[in-house]
Amino acid sequence: MKNNNSKKKALEIRDLVKVYTDGNVRAVDGVSFTVHKGEIFSLLGPNGAGKTTTISIAATALDPTSGSIKVFGYDVVAARDEVRKHIGICPQEIVIYENLSIIENVMFYGKMYRIPRDELLQRASMLIRKVGLENKRDTMASKLSGGMKRRLNLIMALVSEPDLVFMDEPTAGLDPQTRRLIWEYIKGLKARGKTVLLTTHYMDEADELSDRVAIMDNGKIIALDSPFDLKRIHSTGDILEFKFKEAGAKVMEILERLNKESRFNKIQYIEEDNLFRVAITDVLDDLTGILNDMRDQGLHVSNMGMKSNTLENVFISLTGRSLRN
Repeated sequence: MKNNNSKKKALEIRDLVKVYTDGNVRAVDGVSFTVHKGEIFSLLGPNGAGKTTTISIAATALDPTSGSIKVFGYDVVAARDEVRKHIGICPQEIVIYENLSIIENVMFYGKMYRIPRDELLQRASMLIRKVGLENKRDTMASKLSGGMKRRLNLIMALVSEPDLVFMDEPTAGLDPQTRRLIWEYIKGLKARGKTVLLTTHYMDEADELSDRVAIMDNGKIIALDSPFDLKRIHSTGDILEFKFKEAGAKVMEILERLNKESRFNKIQYIEEDNLFRVAITDVLDDLTGILNDMRDQGLHVSNMGMKSNTLENVFISLTGRSLRN
């Protein structure tokens, strides 16, 4: 039965757990969050964090071990068919028919939803045009580039006009121009009142698109907020990355000495890369002074880079490692 209190909730996940019996892997470990209607919500985290498993259960492709998920008030286990009427799924792996053209793929998929032919053709043509494939509409899918296939994958998820769209790493492996095109289309979905649940391991993507971001690691949500507030609350400032000519132990001793003088917010040593990350507030205001202090302490910088306050800084602050690790 539909829950009258969930009218503004597109998705409710409560205490979700998924254990894969082969290997006893706890892929999702007590995850809870709500996605509101008309929101773009991102699950951000490394491969193996539990993002795809979470989205697969929400999209009725997997059963949970325990916990509950509701889509527009419908339970994804007890009311699977009702849930599927409201959702579209763009999986990470490309699922298209190689021996059909673009338009044939979209029409074939749309017929599964019993959309009248004229309306379906109109929708398909509009979507093909929106993602920049109009001049390829009669091209066999087998002859498309990887980026074009991924755009076709997206079209097939959207042809039913779903209220909630699940997108699992929708821009993985795409060139920057195609990524931007997909981003603009996702923003357009929000403008039309659609709800999007997105998984990504791209910091800039989550930052650019999301109303809210849940950072996942090891099957758990470790932080959830707007991108702005995540950076405001959890980040320790801009990040300077250094490599020094001196040995790591000596470098750390000197940096910790400077840290006691309130020079830095946080110091981290990435041993496998021989890289020191130093978090500093308003780094550009005092970069020369920082470098002079290091030189006066006997440190010689062999390489240096800077990262502004980003969601990657948040992830590093929360986990002690970069997201790529």
